[in-house]
Amino acid sequence: MARVTRVMRLLDVLRGQEATTVAELAATLGVSERTIHRDLATLREQGTPISSDPGPGGGVRLERDRGVTAVHLAIEEVVALWLAANLSSSGTALPWGRAARSGLDKLFASVPRERARAMRALCERVVVGRPASARVLTELGTPPGELLALFEEAFREQVCLAFDYQDRHGKPSRRLVEPHGLLVEAPVWYVLALDVEKDAARMFRMDRIRRPRLVPGRRFIPDMEGLKARALAQRSEPPGG
Repeated sequence: MARVTRVMRLLDVLRGQEATTVAELAATLGVSERTIHRDLATLREQGTPISSDPGPGGGVRLERDRGVTAVHLAIEEVVALWLAANLSSSGTALPWGRAARSGLDKLFASVPRERARAMRALCERVVVGRPASARVLTELGTPPGELLALFEEAFREQVCLAFDYQDRHGKPSRRLVEPHGLLVEAPVWYVLALDVEKDAARMFRMDRIRRPRLVPGRRFIPDMEGLKARALAQRSEPPGG
């Protein structure tokens, strides 16, 4: 591997990790620890903000708060990258799937740590499952055209979403929900939510939703773990409980 290529590869590895060691970097790049020390010195001379801990382990990290590159993406673009990367690893190998994951790691590494943590917290509310079953695809309808934009805004801004809903038995109802998460079973997606009036965890399929509308006066704090715990508790309740 040419030295210039190796140094750039080293920078990519540092961007994709919170912290590592000289030994781990040497193993990843297939070179000696002495070579890694030289390449780190080269990056520092070029102005790359790298810190290291003394000692045999040689702890190394990129000072993300100072930034490495200027990356300006809307939150929708960040979530789209996250979704693309996870769809690529959900059982079907897609072209450029690894590149999506690598690009996402570089993005998180290029912004201050607190902002990266906030981005990850939002992205981790998106769950990718198996592709939709043949049965679901057979019965799948068309969601209202305005649903995507309204869901994205409610999800991002942490405000409630109201809509009319028809369950799998055809029973209609009106719902007011906190959209804590999104489940994607391509090409179908579901809103993972807390039903405010029922005070219960619920999952709503996109094509069964009608007349969606934002309720900006009702805000919530996303809590995927709490929603999962509530769902498990509901399953364990005895009939009539």
